[in-house]
Amino acid sequence: MWGISPASDMLGDSILVEEEGSKSTDTINILLLCPSDPRSIIKTIAKASVKASRQKMPMLNFFVFEEIHEVLARHFLLLSILFDQAIPMRQRAVIFLEVFGNLMIQDKTALHIEEKGKCLARMVLDGCNKWGLEEIFNLSLLKQRDLDELGSIFEFWTTSGEHNLKDKRDRILRSFYGARYDRREGVTDWDYHSHIKPYASIIHPRQFREWRLHGQAFEFGGALYTSENVTLIRPHGRNNSKQKAKIDVVTGPFFSYGIDCDRTNPFADGLFDVANKGTGAEQHRHSASEVSVYNIVSFMWEIENGKDYEMTVKGDIHSGLGNDSFSEKEIESSSSVDCSGFADSKSADQSDLQYSIIPVSDFSKISKKKFDNFFDTVFISDCTTSVLENNEFYNLLKDDAILTVETSRFNVAKDKECKKDSIDKISNILAKMSAIEVVDSMSSADALLKFMFKAK
Repeated sequence: MWGISPASDMLGDSILVEEEGSKSTDTINILLLCPSDPRSIIKTIAKASVKASRQKMPMLNFFVFEEIHEVLARHFLLLSILFDQAIPMRQRAVIFLEVFGNLMIQDKTALHIEEKGKCLARMVLDGCNKWGLEEIFNLSLLKQRDLDELGSIFEFWTTSGEHNLKDKRDRILRSFYGARYDRREGVTDWDYHSHIKPYASIIHPRQFREWRLHGQAFEFGGALYTSENVTLIRPHGRNNSKQKAKIDVVTGPFFSYGIDCDRTNPFADGLFDVANKGTGAEQHRHSASEVSVYNIVSFMWEIENGKDYEMTVKGDIHSGLGNDSFSEKEIESSSSVDCSGFADSKSADQSDLQYSIIPVSDFSKISKKKFDNFFDTVFISDCTTSVLENNEFYNLLKDDAILTVETSRFNVAKDKECKKDSIDKISNILAKMSAIEVVDSMSSADALLKFMFKAK
């Protein structure tokens, strides 16, 4: 349901730089293999929107392949929340992160899921274009059975009733811990100090413990979290009568947005300030939740305004919003969802950005001849790195295509040796190919590796 690496700008600078006399690029095609969430799509669009204020931008086509329909459905939902400019940015960021990473959510967030589910169901089942969603989601590569499955999931989100999500998660925890279940707090602390703190100390131990034991990653102020996050449930069977919880209880949702950010603003560095350095009692002044909110707010601001987001007050992640700030009264007044407001929410900078969703469990759909020499940049998740051993995969890539490969560095389920072996395996596979050049290690913890493909 979420990735194990930070959001990445899939364009960077190299793809957009046109040498004198070179042919202009009208379209950039981006392939993402099982990214688990839309973090890199969002960041890429945000950075492209800023660049669009200074130069002409090509159309961006994102081809997203996910093996699980429920994960793909969450892509739809999270993107539709992020782009809904009828909701103030601060509130949108809260809704987004609650849906993204919490087991239990606020009642008004549950209402948003229900209403968005109705909009999305009508879009995929009836082809309803009333809300402008079709300008973002291109369904042309989805088979009818995929549309039906997605529609069924969206409709499930609109149904009422208790799903006993806490009990389902507790059963998963019992299975994960086994005989160690009664000592789960100690095991959680061990996992934090062994797998989290060395690479992402901005994640506070109490925050990781709260998520691991209770499923709550992002909580804000004195809000009450009494509704179940139905997007974490996998409905199946006749009339969705049977349900399974698709829940990670090992690694957590913090790595996608919460451990790093662009440092274009001097105040952004302050989000990673550490107090009491050298005393043995070091502690971050801010948390992964604050960094996550900062990132989501920044992305929305850049998409809607075409310029970098900049805090104006140190430590105040919302200080760059200006008039977008809102009162508690305004929160309540905007808690009812009207999807018709989404149709007018796209800015001019977004008008040429198109999203194509790859059919679930059907990678062969993009392995056809028409996709040869097609993709400018590719994201390969940790669970799909085996594709690097398939020679036919490289037929899909243009010359100078960028490969961004996610490693298992932040996968808490693997020990240090397994992580090292998996990273070495990726490097060794690509080192044997004369057509691959190492470009960069995009993260200080090697969570992402970057390569360039050179056609022979």
